[in-house]
Amino acid sequence: MAALTVEIVTPIASAFKGEAVEVVAPGLLGEFGVLPGHAAMLAVTRAGIVTLREGQGSKRLVVGAGFAEVGGANVTLLVESCEAAEKVDKEAAKVALAAAEQKLAGIALHDPEWELARKQVDLAQARTLA
Repeated sequence: MAALTVEIVTPIASAFKGEAVEVVAPGLLGEFGVLPGHAAMLAVTRAGIVTLREGQGSKRLVVGAGFAEVGGANVTLLVESCEAAEKVDKEAAKVALAAAEQKLAGIALHDPEWELARKQVDLAQARTLA
């Protein structure tokens, strides 16, 4: 089976580089999947869980918001953060989610801080689901 070369890059470093036969990522308007031979595309991504299917197994990564570039046999995600789903502290994630939701509830939609608070809620939700 053909494979995709996948790279996930954060502002700090390359967080993941490897191969997968399928990538599922959290797009701004919903999840999207990429298989070998996928058409070239650019997409805005939101915080969520990226699933990399690797033959018989799969790997799940919690990522922050960013961008995805698909071209040829390559998938590159440029994201704010990335961590292995199995390493997430679920209790800390629940506390962070409650704090982020409370902060978001106190900000008006037209306030420039609203978008940042929404991104924090999205990431905290993804971490609780990891």
